[in-house]
Amino acid sequence: MPKSKKLENKISEKLDKLVELLDNIDEARIINSDDPETWNSDTLYNLVANLKKAQQLLEDKKHSKEKDPWGEPLVLEAGLCTLVNEYQEDEEESEDF
Repeated sequence: MPKSKKLENKISEKLDKLVELLDNIDEARIINSDDPETWNSDTLYNLVANLKKAQQLLEDKKHSKEKDPWGEPLVLEAGLCTLVNEYQEDEEESEDF
């Protein structure tokens, strides 16, 4: 399977998860600053949890102790931002040939 196809699959899986999280995050829109009846701590705690999960999907997961040759933490799993960047670079390289 070509590299870009593998990246497409990984990106697609992560995007599906992100869309689900964004739907959950959107539920917090019921909170209205002018209406105390809408103020709900459970909604806010759920918002925090979903925002953290979304951030984890977007960012690389890095090893806390092991370092690469440049002293940076090793990437255990590429985040969505990195995967999309790699995909775009791979597509640009393919166009050059």
